[in-house]
Amino acid sequence: MKFSDAQQKEVIEANSGQLLGFIVDAEIDKETGFITSFIVETNGAYPTFFNKKRETKKIDIQNISIIGKDVIIVSKNRE
Repeated sequence: MKFSDAQQKEVIEANSGQLLGFIVDAEIDKETGFITSFIVETNGAYPTFFNKKRETKKIDIQNISIIGKDVIIVSKNRE
C-alpha cells in the first residue's frame, strides 16, 4: 500500500468508535527503514493546504488492528 492511500483512510479508535482523524505523516526507523508510527491530525476533517496547524497524535504501528478499504482501526491509542 502506498502512503498516499493510507492518508485517505479514516483512523478510528476501536473501543469508542471515535474518529481520530487522518494520517498526515509517518515516523520511520532510520536503521531498518520500517514505519514505526503514524502521525494523525485529530480534527476529523481531511487536511487541506490552507488550514492552520491542527492538534496531532502519534499512533504506534503495533496499535493498528486492521487496515481496511476505507478505514484504519486502532486498538490502543498511546501518545
